[in-house]
Amino acid sequence: MADIVKTIRERHSTREPFDPVRPVKKQDLKLILEAARWAPTANNMQNFEILLVDAKDRLDAIAKIPAEMSEAFLRENHEQLSGSARIRV
Repeated sequence: MADIVKTIRERHSTREPFDPVRPVKKQDLKLILEAARWAPTANNMQNFEILLVDAKDRLDAIAKIPAEMSEAFLRENHEQLSGSARIRV
């Protein structure tokens, strides 16, 4: 428990502009992926996959994919993952 309190007390935010051409250090990337792997999920489902993409042409192609969510998708997934009552919109 002391480690958690220490981490919370020592955390900080960095306020600098995002630089899309600055590469992420390999060691930082490993830590980020490890944190994501251990992140809690609803009902401990671990219902995700992590894909690492660093090829510029593939990132550009991914950025062009339309991302639309239907109201039905949101209702079904909220109910399934949160265990909550059905959302009323």
